[in-house]
Amino acid sequence: MSASTGKTGEDYGEEFVGTEAALFDPFADDEDFDDGENVVAEAVKYEPHAEQADHTTGSLRRDAPDNPGTSAVAFDPFADDDEDEDDEELAGVGDIAGLIKDLGALRDHRTGRDGASRREDTAERARREALSTFRSRHGAERSSRPVADGMVELPFIAPARAEDALMDPHSEAKKPGIAMPQLNPGDIVAEQYEILGVIGHGGMGWIYLAHDHFVADRLVVLKGMQAEKTDEEMAAARAEREFLAGITHPQIVKIFNFIDDERVAGGFIVMEFVGGPSLRARRNAQDNHLLPIDVAIGYILEILPALDYLHSRGVVYNDLKPDNIIVTEDQVKLIDLGAVSGIGAYGYIYGTKGFQAPDVSTHGPSVATDIYTVGRTLATLTLDMPREDGIYLPGLPSPTTDPTLRRFLSYYRLLLRATHPDPEQRFSSLAELETQLYGVLREVIALRDGRYHPQQHSLFSPQRSTFGTKHVVFRTDQLIDGIDRTIRMTSDEVVSAIPTPLIDRSDVGAAMLSGSSYAEPQEALETLRQAMQTPEYEESAEIPFGVVRAMLDLGLTSQARAWLQSLSERLGTDWRYQWYSGVTSMFLEDYQAAQSHFNQVLTILPGEPAPKLALAAVDELILQTRELQNTPLLDERVARATPALDGNLADLAREIFENFPGDDLWSHVTDDPKLLRFHAMRLYGMVWASNPTTVSSAFGLSRLLVAEGLTEMAVQALDRVPQASRHHRMAKLTTVLMLISDVLTESRIRRAARRLEEIPTNEPRFIQIKTAVMSAALEFLQEAGVESAASHNTLFDYPFTQTGLRNGIANSLRRLARQAPSAQHRYALVDIANAVRPQTLF
Repeated sequence: MSASTGKTGEDYGEEFVGTEAALFDPFADDEDFDDGENVVAEAVKYEPHAEQADHTTGSLRRDAPDNPGTSAVAFDPFADDDEDEDDEELAGVGDIAGLIKDLGALRDHRTGRDGASRREDTAERARREALSTFRSRHGAERSSRPVADGMVELPFIAPARAEDALMDPHSEAKKPGIAMPQLNPGDIVAEQYEILGVIGHGGMGWIYLAHDHFVADRLVVLKGMQAEKTDEEMAAARAEREFLAGITHPQIVKIFNFIDDERVAGGFIVMEFVGGPSLRARRNAQDNHLLPIDVAIGYILEILPALDYLHSRGVVYNDLKPDNIIVTEDQVKLIDLGAVSGIGAYGYIYGTKGFQAPDVSTHGPSVATDIYTVGRTLATLTLDMPREDGIYLPGLPSPTTDPTLRRFLSYYRLLLRATHPDPEQRFSSLAELETQLYGVLREVIALRDGRYHPQQHSLFSPQRSTFGTKHVVFRTDQLIDGIDRTIRMTSDEVVSAIPTPLIDRSDVGAAMLSGSSYAEPQEALETLRQAMQTPEYEESAEIPFGVVRAMLDLGLTSQARAWLQSLSERLGTDWRYQWYSGVTSMFLEDYQAAQSHFNQVLTILPGEPAPKLALAAVDELILQTRELQNTPLLDERVARATPALDGNLADLAREIFENFPGDDLWSHVTDDPKLLRFHAMRLYGMVWASNPTTVSSAFGLSRLLVAEGLTEMAVQALDRVPQASRHHRMAKLTTVLMLISDVLTESRIRRAARRLEEIPTNEPRFIQIKTAVMSAALEFLQEAGVESAASHNTLFDYPFTQTGLRNGIANSLRRLARQAPSAQHRYALVDIANAVRPQTLF
């Protein structure tokens, strides 16, 4: 398909579904207004005369005294020097001057032309060469271009030839209700446009390709308009033509003219011809008839500014679908403006079944209905969507049945919100959708390709500190002071580490909050309370949330919860309300409530890592309260695929997920231990893959993998902590202890020893971890009932034998005794060293 409309029949068995109208009449239920007739707005004939007069006189006259206008300056390549100046410069140089003049005369004699004609021919030749170069470079192959902050490379698409865009109308005319075109090749419309043929059929009839003989024989598209029937419809049509004529955006097809023709009721819109395939054609050209998710998101991100431009002008596009997005050269363009209408307009609102929002007929066209079409377009480009009679059915496939959605669950959640049946539950604006698209795109690329891109679009701060990163290593401090330490997380530890919402700079109270951020919590709380009593800040949402933050900083957790409950009616749908409610519930150790609130945040913001990290921590805390933190809960196949380290959920059979407990496996609100472990591992893995600076997710994932008996995978997760990170040493020490905490083998013990030897000896816990490794080695030999290891290589410069290890452990314990904080523990360490030391005669 290579037309500006993208409506050219069937692709791999898919029937074309044209644009249709949905009736929206806000007065239908109003008995006072109902006059017994169903009045709808339709397009009418265009009356150009008044507008032509305006266009004629609307610009500045070029002959006005204060407007000199554009003028031409002659360029003659043979007249670089003035003749008089030449004579003066050549004077006195003798025969040289005469020779140059003779050569010039000889050149003129041989060409048989005088100087003036020669200059004219040179200018004409230069124009021809410039035009030839311009035409030859049109469509010349160029490199791909990066979009979406460099995350996606969109290929260069050579523009299609006009003859390739034409189609045989007989194939479409065989379908019910479609007659042959009224115009034929060679017909002239409005004494200007010569019909070349048809390029598609839509809701307004046949779409024609034509030559514009008034403007350099350029190619144009003639698309029908709805015929007017009543005075009201004529007025609506005039208004429609007025705002269509005013639309100018580089990513929206240009409208050149509105013309009437007696052969076609309603006349035509004359539009720019965009030679290139539609996104539907691009999708169908793929081997699996689907676009990669990152490429599809890249194209949608390119087209969102055009939709946002329309919304800013008070109109909505209404008919976004892959057919109406054309890719040509390095451009992405919206075509077919026939369905554009004002926000809230009523009457017949044109759209396409399977893409049009269901609320168009009840609430009218809106920004929310356009967002719905964006979500449906993304879904049909990337997923095998169910169809019936060539029409896409409502809803989305489940991740249980669709491997792509199982692998990229954030993408699934984004599509769920964009296409929610309730318009109030969709993204509130294209800007909000765009931010989440960037986040989902980063995650998709990270999970699929292992490539990390900095997070440039986020509503949260970076992680403020870490949680759960030191427990395993700090437990060895018992050798120093004798205090038993358990590996348990706390809610306070988690809350102090997870990101916080950034201040919305468009909020009226943003400046005040920025100024009070350095004040003491008590002082900030009093300032905010006073501000809320002034009319200037009564509409602010950030100030009430600032009060919550100040209360939590002061430890007034119960008061913060009560304050949030008072805000529920006004701000309950705001994601920040849900976030602070989740944080407050965590402080109160009401983990089920926290889980529900953070799940709401993730539903609203599927591209943000912060709610994923918070949910994973909450799920782990719930398991910890039930003493299940070290209990294996998952099938090994699921446990290995869930973190997306050496595989992914798409690799598993569908039947595995059908046997999971619960009604909705993919909802995060659950108290089932198996699902809690599954979601926590998946979310930690997702955050760690796309945000390698969020090391808490790496340590959390490693803890859960160890609980499932997958120590090697846990080590693999921590090995991804960047060497430049300040947490790299802690990650390496943790892997040493993990290797000796599972089933002991000589290989694991030696690997643990080698890892520890890579750590500088000035590490404060070097000796105690070395002691732990040698103790594990001695235990291994004793359990195996052997005196020495299979290999004769030493372990920390001690023979890998029971005798050698006993000497090593005794020496290390004596060194630790010198650091003991109390005499009692010092004596205890010496006693242990004496007991471990091998018996001798001296």
